[in-house]
Order: sequence, then structure tokens, then C-alpha cells
Amino acid sequence: MIDMAEVSAVFEQQPEVAAWPAMQDVWHHYAKNPSSWRLPELACRAVGGDVAAVVSLVTAVACCHISIVLVDDILDDDPKGLYRQLGAGVAANLALAFQAVAYRIVQGTTGTAVPLLLAELAHLNLKTAQGQHLDVQPELNEAHYWATVEAKSMPYYGAGFYLGALVGGVDTAVAHQLRHFGHLIGKLIQVSDDLADVYQTPASPDWQRGGGNLAILYARLADHPDQARFEELLPQVNQPAMLEEAQQILLRSGAASYCVFQMMEIAQEARSVLDSCHLAQPKLLQQFLSERVEHLFELLEENNMPLPEELAAALLI
Repeated sequence: MIDMAEVSAVFEQQPEVAAWPAMQDVWHHYAKNPSSWRLPELACRAVGGDVAAVVSLVTAVACCHISIVLVDDILDDDPKGLYRQLGAGVAANLALAFQAVAYRIVQGTTGTAVPLLLAELAHLNLKTAQGQHLDVQPELNEAHYWATVEAKSMPYYGAGFYLGALVGGVDTAVAHQLRHFGHLIGKLIQVSDDLADVYQTPASPDWQRGGGNLAILYARLADHPDQARFEELLPQVNQPAMLEEAQQILLRSGAASYCVFQMMEIAQEARSVLDSCHLAQPKLLQQFLSERVEHLFELLEENNMPLPEELAAALLI
């Protein structure tokens, strides 16, 4: 496993970073939880590559992740966002800097795959920006929701696996399969996060996002007896009693079940992609997928929504 100190060293060795303490502070703030930065490493190990070759890529992906989170928190008006301490202007400017550092790091690597790596980073950042733009539009329909997820939530995971596979030495066909797997993971995590967010106390920012949360969107659009009452409650979910009532409507209306159904479909598709992919160590990605599904089980149990045993078994095979 890559030592994250090596990753931090690559970042801090960049000339602009070395002279910019604020960038270093932001890096170390997010480096406390680097699990989502390790996607290239995981893909590289799965294809049988040398993980030492992906240290720079992990650093670049980490920079992209920080850039995305800095901006996303501003757009979501997230009370926990780092911009609350830095100021929105400073955070937005730092996001641009982190994105630029990602390109600088990859450009400084060697090998014939560098143009492909840079192109993937460009796709990741441009597509995510488009998704963040879609996310703040006042649209209230499921087609818009899925278009937003495709642009905002899926490219990061797809790029992480694709980049690691390429540097791991596999042909582009396998790398594209792992990109598809990553896209599905991003989609699964988004819907899972939607369901987790609506059951937070106090109310999460998702309650103010209109159609940006699948569970809330379903409860607003589906035909059910509590539809009008749900609309009345939305502006009042900062009050604990109103939030609890709205959460109960999510259960009664079928909104929570709909999210679970979507996650089951996505997980099964991801499993099929892995089954068709020739990997040196397939169990690494099978375990990664299983962990995402197990997180779903935990969420459902916590909110008294147990998944039938036969479905749980099918997902974990």
C-alpha cells in the first residue's frame, strides 16, 4: 500500500505549493481522510501493476478531489464546508490552484500514456464542472437528476480506476472496463449518500436542494397520499418534529424503497462488469464493491429498513 506521506511529498514539492502555505493547510485538512484518493492505486493493484508507478497519479487525483469538494461545498451552502473558514472567494481560488497542480504533476511524469492521462483529467474536471452547474439549476424531474449524477458524481470514480489501470500496464480495453466500473461505483455512492443525507439529524443541506436528492425528488413527484403534506414540510425541516414527519413520509411514499431498488440495480451491473473483466487480482475490486453494498445494509438497518436476506445474498456473491 502506498504511504500517504509519499503522496504528500509529491504535492509539497511543486514550486507554487512550497511557496503557498494556504494550499498546504488545505491539503493537510483533507488528507485526514484520503480513502477516496486511492482509486488509482486500487486499480493498479487489481491489474497486477507496480503501485510505485501511481504515486504521482494518486496525488493528482487527490488534488482534483480537493478542488471538487471546495467548490461543491460552496454551491451546496454546506455548513461544514471549509469555505466557511476561508471565505468563498479564497476557497474558489484555491480550487482552481489545486486543479492546475493536478495537471502539472501528471505532465511531469514519463511514459507513452501521459497524453491519455492528461485527457482523462481534463474530462474529469470539465464533466464535473458541468455536473455542478446542472446541480444548481431549478429543475424538478428525474431525467435532470440522472444527468446531473452522470456528470457530477460518476467521472471522478471512473477516472480514478481508468488512470490506475493505464499506469498498471493493461490495454485500453481493460482500462475502459474499469472506468465503467468506476462510473457505476460513483452512481451507487451518490444514491447511497442521498438516502443517508435525508435521515441525518439535524436536516442536511439536501433538503434545500429541490430535486438534487433522489429520495426527496421521488416524494415530491410520485403520486402518493402525503405528497401535498411533504411539500408543506420542506421549508420547515429545520424543526425536529417537521423533519421527522418528512422522513416518515419518505418511508411511506416508497421514496426510500426506490433508492434501494436503484442501488441494487447499479450494484448488480457493477458486479457484471467485474465478471467480464480479466484482472490479475479481481478480489480486490469485488471486495471494494461489497464494502459499498455493506454500507447500504448498515444504512437500511439504522433506519429500520432491512433488506430481504435473499437480495442481500445476491448482491454480496
